[in-house]
Amino acid sequence: MKIKMDFVSNSSSTSFVYISKEMLSKEAFLGAAGVSPDSPVASLFESMFYQLKSSIESGDILLSIEDVDALADRHDFTSEVLDRMRDAIKQGLTVTTGHLSSDECLAETVLCTEIFEIESERFYINAYDNYW
Repeated sequence: MKIKMDFVSNSSSTSFVYISKEMLSKEAFLGAAGVSPDSPVASLFESMFYQLKSSIESGDILLSIEDVDALADRHDFTSEVLDRMRDAIKQGLTVTTGHLSSDECLAETVLCTEIFEIESERFYINAYDNYW
């Protein structure tokens, strides 16, 4: 039997893509998630919104098809999501990639432990990548 004596992590990280013409708004996020402001889970979803917005603001903006193609060798995004990113760039939309970590607050931990996709008329978020 082998016993690991050094650092062991139970943390999770998630890569995501955000596609839109504009920055994510709380109203748009809550509406797309189907959460009303008076819902018992509204505060958790508001916290998720602030974590996502912060990660989007500090994320990497992809400016060209070549930037998207550079992600193809990694396992962060499916080929369908990469195609969607390419199409978005061709349409003049902003494509931003970011990361979330379960080492932060509860809202970010919840986002990291689930694979999620949110689509609305105003934005698209895909967080398929999830490592535990």
